[in-house]
This record gives sequence, structure tokens and C-alpha cells, in this order.
Amino acid sequence: MKARLQPFGLRCRESGFTLVETTAVIAIVGTLAATAMPRLTAMAGEARYASLENARAALATVAAMSHAKFLINGGTIQTFEDSEVALVHGYPAASQATVDAAGLSASYEVSAVAGGTMSLVPRSIAGTPRAKDCFLVYEQASAASQRPSIRMGANTSAETCV
Repeated sequence: MKARLQPFGLRCRESGFTLVETTAVIAIVGTLAATAMPRLTAMAGEARYASLENARAALATVAAMSHAKFLINGGTIQTFEDSEVALVHGYPAASQATVDAAGLSASYEVSAVAGGTMSLVPRSIAGTPRAKDCFLVYEQASAASQRPSIRMGANTSAETCV
């Protein structure tokens, strides 16, 4: 085989990207990332807040079921999901057993139990500064005719749960 000779001044074009093309792609990807990152962060807060709403519903369900069982059978202890829940005025007491009965132990940490009130914090943020603004409060019934109070913490919102 004969080697092909190139005329003087013409070189074979090598494949690959030029520095200008590479810089343009990096600039475009960086711009897209900068605009998408705040939205992704906000979505994490919205997901955590929705999870708190679901936890509140789970606690309300356990409270309603235990009160119904109390009205039918009486007693001061009800069994749910292998958890023995103590009752106060026919509703679950503020305790770890109530959290277990609602199926929340794996995802939530009981951060405080005092005077018939407990706070639940998502495990993903427990022990961080965000935990003070992203939690659920359960107050056990204080009288026979009152239901327990299950509410979000004072400053809890999708924005504070980020």
C-alpha cells in the first residue's frame, strides 16, 4: 500500500471537541443546574411536610380506633400492631407505644414527652437545627370529653422543613 501524501498546508482533521465547544457545554449545564437546584431543595421540604401530614393522619387513626375500642370494651390499655397503648380518658397517652401503634417508629423520633405532650421529628433531620421548625405535636386528651390534639409545630411549613 502506498502512503497518501497530503498537500502542503493541509492537515488531517482530528476528531474531538474544541475548547470553545467544551466551555459552551459546561456553561449551559452549569446554568441549568443553578436554576434547578432551588426547586429540588424546595421539593425536599414539601415531601417532608407531606410526610408529617401523613403521620398526623396515622396518629388520628390510632386515636379514633382506640377510642372506639374503649367505648365498646372499656379498659385502660389497647393493643395495636403488637404495641400495648395506655389510654388516658379513652384516648392514647403521649408515649412511644402510641407512635409504635401508628407505625411511625421507623421514620420518626419522639423528641420530647412531658406533661402529656410529645413531639415527633423526622429521623432524617433529628438532632439538626431544622428539627426545631419541622415537627408534629401530640397532646393527649386532658378530659373525658376531649380528643387529643394532633397538630404541626408552631413554625412548621414546607419552607421550614427543607
